[in-house]
Amino acid sequence: MIKAAIFDLDGTLLDSNGMWNDLAERYLISLGKTPADDLSEKIWELSMKSAVSLVKREYDIPLSEDEIIEQLTQMSEDFYKNEVKAKKGARELLEKLSERNIEMKILTSSDAELAKAALERLGLMEFLVGIIGGADKSTPSAFLSASPNPRETLVFEDALYAVKSAKAAGFTVCAVYDETEKNAEELRKTADHYRLNVGEYVGDIDEILGLAEKR
Repeated sequence: MIKAAIFDLDGTLLDSNGMWNDLAERYLISLGKTPADDLSEKIWELSMKSAVSLVKREYDIPLSEDEIIEQLTQMSEDFYKNEVKAKKGARELLEKLSERNIEMKILTSSDAELAKAALERLGLMEFLVGIIGGADKSTPSAFLSASPNPRETLVFEDALYAVKSAKAAGFTVCAVYDETEKNAEELRKTADHYRLNVGEYVGDIDEILGLAEKR
């Protein structure tokens, strides 16, 4: 029986990937440095800490990793607290799963406090039991740390690398399209279910829950 759900944040519940996609570039430019054309691609699958370590090393930034993270957090804080919007249908899906007593939590590479600020402002935090921030979702262990019972848990994700990790850990994965994912066709083929936005799961979530329970 499905008892839990793990939700990605950026690009799945929140329309925020665009901001993260160019944050490192904007930060380097603010320091008078020129980012490489492929920087976003290189750090896309990394956790915040791993991305900062790479940027600090490759661009010779004379600050500690904690200081860089603090500056990046300040740059993104206003966006999360005041601007970011929920993806279409996000609230409706959380409501529907809550009605079925599904325990839900967030697993994100983003900062947990920023995530909480956005979710509270949008009225979504009430449906969630917790947030795991700073996650490295390039490995299956990240998903298993959020739920040790993959056969009882659905995962909602928009990034191919994270979908692959969740599948490798044994989870049933519901993928959603986000324009920042360049391999949408492979994402569709890899996931157990695929929709153009998270709201499209509202109408058939009972069927998906039933299919997952039969695996």
